[in-house]
Amino acid sequence: MRKSKKLLTLLGAALALSGASQASAGSLSPTLLQKARAGDQTPIGVIVRFNVANTAQGRALFKNLRGQLNSQIAKLGPSAGFLKQAVNSQKATQLWLDQSVYLPMTPVQARAVSQLPFVAAVFENFKVQIPRVVAMSNASAPAGTPTHLQQIGAPAAWAAGFKGQNIRIGHLDSGIDPSHPELAGKVAAFQEFNGEGDRVSSQPHDTTDHGTHTAGLLVGSKVGVAPGAKVISALVLPNNEGTFAQVIAGMQYVLDPDNNADTDDGADVVNMSLGIPGTWNEFIVPVNNMLKAGVVPVFAIGNFGPAAGSTGSPGNLPQAIGVGAVDSNGQVASFSSRGPVAWQGEISGVFTKPDIAAPGVNITSTVRNGGYQAMSGSSQASPITAGAVAVLLSAKPGASVDAIKNALFTSASNASAKNNNVGFGQISIPGALGKLGVSTGTPSQPTPPTPPAPPTTPTPPTTPTPPAPTPPAPAAKPTGPAGYTLCAVEGGRCSGARQKQVAFGTDGRWISGTSTDDTFECSVAEWGQDPYPGKTKGCFIKSGSTGGTPAPTPTPTPSQPVAPAGYTLCAVLGGTCKDATNREVAFGGAGRYLFGRSTDATFNCSVAEWGSDPAPGVQKGCFLKNR
Repeated sequence: MRKSKKLLTLLGAALALSGASQASAGSLSPTLLQKARAGDQTPIGVIVRFNVANTAQGRALFKNLRGQLNSQIAKLGPSAGFLKQAVNSQKATQLWLDQSVYLPMTPVQARAVSQLPFVAAVFENFKVQIPRVVAMSNASAPAGTPTHLQQIGAPAAWAAGFKGQNIRIGHLDSGIDPSHPELAGKVAAFQEFNGEGDRVSSQPHDTTDHGTHTAGLLVGSKVGVAPGAKVISALVLPNNEGTFAQVIAGMQYVLDPDNNADTDDGADVVNMSLGIPGTWNEFIVPVNNMLKAGVVPVFAIGNFGPAAGSTGSPGNLPQAIGVGAVDSNGQVASFSSRGPVAWQGEISGVFTKPDIAAPGVNITSTVRNGGYQAMSGSSQASPITAGAVAVLLSAKPGASVDAIKNALFTSASNASAKNNNVGFGQISIPGALGKLGVSTGTPSQPTPPTPPAPPTTPTPPTTPTPPAPTPPAPAAKPTGPAGYTLCAVEGGRCSGARQKQVAFGTDGRWISGTSTDDTFECSVAEWGQDPYPGKTKGCFIKSGSTGGTPAPTPTPTPSQPVAPAGYTLCAVLGGTCKDATNREVAFGGAGRYLFGRSTDATFNCSVAEWGSDPAPGVQKGCFLKNR
């Protein structure tokens, strides 16, 4: 908000679901800034990220990242003052995958450090959690092939000899119980980390059952998708909760467990059944570096459904494979987080999420002490998908991340019409293998039911039927939502649109609404936002629409902005709030708000008044705290 005489700002953008804020490049996070301005001298854990330029690809990147971070630290001169002293102390932790260090410092010190020219961002070491388990119950060891494995066609891949052999899966969770009979000999390496990202000396163990459950779905001999693979397990969520530093330390560990970039002993695919609601730019750097190294990122989308726009990071990063949950009939689970997701900052645009879906309701897997439990959540759908990736990699060694994504996406049950419920739909391992040019033949196991047929006849990857989700060049013709007809390519003009449902975008990323005019321009300026930056977009009219029917994947636009708990709407965007003298006030919508205190009786409800937009693309309002 402006430093006006009307409002005294509390400079922290709070997410209603997570109470959190995000740092932008070259800045101090809003929460730290607020504390610094208040003169807070209480030491807290802080992440200091440096400005570096990484060009290396593949596993050579690991040595490059370490070298650049050490080079930045070595260059710290007298002007760095406190930072140099802190980095050289025993209290600092190097997070080379993120090009950052963890340090304890006061908010006042953090503000000074953020002003240094070689510092990209400074933010608090925030909490990360396992998505809440929706349901769990005791279960018995499965008598035959579990339903979740039949549902995705795993037996057909096994019968063809593809079980994830020679593949390592990164497993970041609450730990693992390697003594479970299904996991015997399946743990390639294990390491525990504390909240500062330091290694903790311990034997493999699980602090809850969650980690052993997800590990079983990855590599369990009976319940696992890839029984021939092994896991590299990082305990980063003791009792189901950890920190950003903990998670990043675990990520870099599973990529390079012996801390030697010259040895190839790291994970080929990484599963993370963890996250935090909202969009967190802090995860962009480490995930991008994982991709540069050629490692497939498979992350849970969250269990905050069925509300639209309820996804969590890092699963909602556009470049990650965000996994939602479906039931045994392939229908979206009520709890599974839904898109769309609006990113602002280093990534900008509105994206359809999740990307893919897998069984996640009442899934039986391993728990501590040799037991079994049935759990529900995207935490289960994600390792099932990561296990499927391991199977694909065992069948097609050296396949690129993009090739794996293309195979999964174009063979899934909803491949031609990605949506914000299940993305491209439920995965099919036989179908994905077909997209990689690998045939599974006929399953040799007669007992289990025949796995579901892939949605399309497998064809070589050079000529996939549905378009790849991230093609190397823009499509010649934009693609619209199912049931819509192209009326103009970006830059043109649509006609005959009065009171009809219309959409703008391409390739699974659209914004939609009802046209009040007969004609309208097909442009970002007309629609107010860009649903797919860098792509040639189009405008579409729903076939036979007469208005009033929601589009298949709309960006939610409620009639009234939703207030934070304990607040009442006083004006929508563009209006004026009254009776606000010395009242606590808020501005935003859809769970993202700025908070402050009014010093005047009235104030304008506008982005200009508040100084920033807490919820781009969302209908916003201003709110007064209830007396």
